[in-house]
Amino acid sequence: MHELMEIQTKSMAQALHDGAGQMLAAAYLKLDEAASLVPAANLHSVRELQTMLDCLEAELRRISHELHPMVLEDLGLLPALEFLKHGVAKRTGLRISVTGSLHGRLPADIEIALYRIVYEALGDVARHAKASHVAIAIWRDGGGVSCSICDNGCGVDPDSCRTAQSGRGMGFHAIRARVEDLNGSCLLHSAPGRSTKLSVTIPIQN
Repeated sequence: MHELMEIQTKSMAQALHDGAGQMLAAAYLKLDEAASLVPAANLHSVRELQTMLDCLEAELRRISHELHPMVLEDLGLLPALEFLKHGVAKRTGLRISVTGSLHGRLPADIEIALYRIVYEALGDVARHAKASHVAIAIWRDGGGVSCSICDNGCGVDPDSCRTAQSGRGMGFHAIRARVEDLNGSCLLHSAPGRSTKLSVTIPIQN
């Protein structure tokens, strides 16, 4: 199921990059044409529209790259997480650290799964945790790979999170499904008013 989702996600990212990019290019051309017909006194409105298009183009590029970053395929998981870290930090104000050493590449399905897990977890933290800092660590652990994601936010009741169908509960369900699909395990350590730590371990098949 997750392999099909990845194919769909990659297709969506490509469509955003190509299709929306072409439409934006056409919009820029039309805006330039309109600028030549607008009196000089009203050009500020055209410039405001151009600024809005610039922001839209940057946001579409960000979404496309974060959905399926080429750096993940080309360079591996840790560089992709560094790329993700900078994007999330810039738009949310979170301080995010990424540490770890993997001693080479992981299997592609595990790299994709861990990237999606961190992506989902950071989204949850930004939306619900009221945190200022997130620490992400990834390391090889015996015959597998482990990942921890810790935030200094308001915490959550792990029991209610496991059964919730909205908010942080939905994020945890999505993460757990990805981990279980790879025969891994995940634990959520938290309490209301305290920080939250998500621990994930995924075996690597030889």
